[in-house]
Amino acid sequence: HALNNLSQNPSAFSVGGLASIAEDLDGWELNYMAQNDEGGTRSKDYLQRLAEGSGNVDAAGNFSIQVLRAALENRYGLGLPNIRQQGVGDSVEVTDVEGFICNRHAHWFAIRKVNGRFWNLDSTKKRPQQISHFNLAAEIAALQEGGYSVFCVVDGVLPPVSTAAVGGDHPEYWWKEAD
Repeated sequence: HALNNLSQNPSAFSVGGLASIAEDLDGWELNYMAQNDEGGTRSKDYLQRLAEGSGNVDAAGNFSIQVLRAALENRYGLGLPNIRQQGVGDSVEVTDVEGFICNRHAHWFAIRKVNGRFWNLDSTKKRPQQISHFNLAAEIAALQEGGYSVFCVVDGVLPPVSTAAVGGDHPEYWWKEAD
């Protein structure tokens, strides 16, 4: 639901579609490991990876950042680098970024700009919380200090948001943890 909250489209990303991406990534990773010069299919790393199962979706259905990145790239042509990645945070004004995906301990949520205002769309909260432009950098820094990895949308623009159905500036789409 974090990607759907980010895109503000309840059907942009499905569990089945993300699972398919995870399966493809697992296959590519295993194929790459099998063809390397460090033991191939007999290497300790390959056998351990094979025994562990998917590296891109866990037993609870949480997808890896690689899956989320591939889904966002495939659907909208957008990148999702870690904001701490060299050259990303230094070259981008945080208020110019349209959206963020945040993760800690397999909990993912989005922060999205809607009609010029930023909203924390964390599904564990009672409702979306507005973040002022002034406080956005401090909010991102606090999340990072709290152990969150923060990824920012780059290389384009998220799809437009329609707030006609709810009026005002509140995000139209927002899913609670149980959804």
